[in-house]
Amino acid sequence: MNGLERALAELGRELEVPPAPDLVQVVLARIEPRRAARPRPRRWVLVVAVTVLAALVATLAIPDARSALFRILRIGGEQIVLVDALPEVTGQAGLALEATLGTRITIEQARRDAGFDVRELERKPDRVYVGDRGTVWFLYGMPSSVRLLVAQTPLHSVDENFFLKKLASPETSVEEVDVDGARGFLLTGEPHFVLLVDAAGEVVEETARLARDVLVWERDGVAYRLEGDFTRDEALELARSLR
Repeated sequence: MNGLERALAELGRELEVPPAPDLVQVVLARIEPRRAARPRPRRWVLVVAVTVLAALVATLAIPDARSALFRILRIGGEQIVLVDALPEVTGQAGLALEATLGTRITIEQARRDAGFDVRELERKPDRVYVGDRGTVWFLYGMPSSVRLLVAQTPLHSVDENFFLKKLASPETSVEEVDVDGARGFLLTGEPHFVLLVDAAGEVVEETARLARDVLVWERDGVAYRLEGDFTRDEALELARSLR
């Protein structure tokens, strides 16, 4: 376990949360123009893990930061950590994304080898990948210009020590939502960090990146994840359109 993991473990605690037509093309059409007209204030970047960890550890060393509330949510092989601030970083996003996605395959291979029923949108993805945890990724667009990501991970393959960690600042809204009866979380607003942590508790440094809006939920032994630039209603519509 590295210094960041130990620090988060000491400061964190579980957050107690109180108790179709084809919409893909419509949502994708909304996403592309909105990105052009309303650029994000932060760039999508490739993070050097040492830089990220050093900046976060430095933040943790500040007394005011140590007194802040660190909350941790866990769902679908993902851990969402709410922090006071994110470090400023620079780099390229496409390479980090492909490192997370894994090996490129065909959609036929995904259907045949996934070991679970792969759910799909009516529109076929531009690329399909399989990750280390057996995650099937559908990419709409290109790694350097993503319009939508759809991820499906079999929960039987999820190791509590091997997960996708998200670091969300106060500028990122984290909302519990109902996805057709399944509990989910929606992250919107400012981009948040995504870091893949391996079974040894180490950050897979080439996977660290900033992510946009994300909806994650679990159903029938599979964790689902949507990532794009969408509203709450658009995200839920996309989730419902998976068949």
